Amino acid sequence: MTEDNRKIIFPLLFDMVYLPNNHTRSNFIFADSLSEADVAIFPVDIVSFLRKDKTNFFHNWIEKVSQNKMPIWIYAGGDFGFALKNENVLTFRLGGFNSKLAANTCILPCFINDPYDKILKNDFFVLPKKEKPNIGFVGNANGSYFKFIKELLLYIQKNVSNLGLKYPEDYHSFYPVGKKRHQLLYKIQKEKKIQSNFIFRDRYRARNENKEKTTIEFFKNIQDNLYTFCLRGNGNFSVRFYEALIMGRIPVLIDTDVRLPLSDKINWTKHCLIVSEDSIIQDLILFHTTKTEMELKQIQENNRKLVLEKLNRIDYFIQIANEKFKNK
Repeated sequence: MTEDNRKIIFPLLFDMVYLPNNHTRSNFIFADSLSEADVAIFPVDIVSFLRKDKTNFFHNWIEKVSQNKMPIWIYAGGDFGFALKNENVLTFRLGGFNSKLAANTCILPCFINDPYDKILKNDFFVLPKKEKPNIGFVGNANGSYFKFIKELLLYIQKNVSNLGLKYPEDYHSFYPVGKKRHQLLYKIQKEKKIQSNFIFRDRYRARNENKEKTTIEFFKNIQDNLYTFCLRGNGNFSVRFYEALIMGRIPVLIDTDVRLPLSDKINWTKHCLIVSEDSIIQDLILFHTTKTEMELKQIQENNRKLVLEKLNRIDYFIQIANEKFKNK
C-alpha cells in the first residue's frame, strides 16, 4: 500500500499499515493466504476505486474471493455511500437512510483526533447545569437564495456523474443543508428559554491564514456549551456529532432517518438527544429540566469515554469482529 492510498484506505488497515501499534497487533494480523484468513478486506474506498476501474477488477475480485465462502469487508467512502448486493459482503459506510439500509451494512463513526490534545491543549472537564440549556454551533448555516442554488447545482452535478456507472452511489433526494440549518438555528435563537451561542459562516471552516484561529473557535464553542446542534451535511450523517461526543458534550441530533454506529450495542438515548425538526425546542427544554446536574455530568463523562474506548478505529473493529466471528 502506497502513501497515495493513505486517505482512501479501509479504516482498519490505516492502523495496521501506517500507524501500527501493540493494540492493533494483538487483535489483527495479516494472513499469508485466503485459506488462513477470517475475512477478506478490499483495501481502498470502493467509491473512488470504481470510478477508475476500467477492467472490472473489483467485480472479478469479489467473485474470486466469494469462491472461498468467506466474509468480505468493503469501505464505501464519501457523502452518499454505496452498498453491494451480495450477502457475503459487509459494507462499511459513514451514512445512509436507516429505513433503506440493508442488514449487511455497518455505519462507521467519524474517527476524530482528540481536540483536547492537538488543538485546545487542555484537559477535559465537565460543565455544570445552568438554568437554561446552552447550545452551541459554529459553521455553515447560510439561508440565502444564492447558497440554495449552489447546493442544488452541486447536487445535480453529483447525480449526473453517477449516470452510466456500473456501481453508482446510492440515490439521495435533495436536502438544502444551508437553508435547513439557518431556519432551525434561527428558531432556537428566538426561544427565550434556551441560551444559544451560534456563529454563522458561509463554509464549514475558514482556510489559509484563518484556519488555525477558526478551528480553535469551532472547538471552543463545543467545549463551552453543554449541548451542540448537529444536523446532517450533504450525506446523511454529522461529523459534528462525533466531535461533540469526544469532547464530552451532548449532541442534539436532528433525526433525518439516520442510523448510528453499533446501534445494536449502544443505547444512543443515553448519550445524545435525538429530535425532529418540529420538536427540537420542546424536547431540548424537557430533556434539560428533567435531568439532574449529576446526570448531565455523567452523560458528559460517558460520551467522552464512549469515543475513546469504543468508537476509535481499532476498538470499533474489535467489536465488529467479535460479533461476526464469535462462534469461531
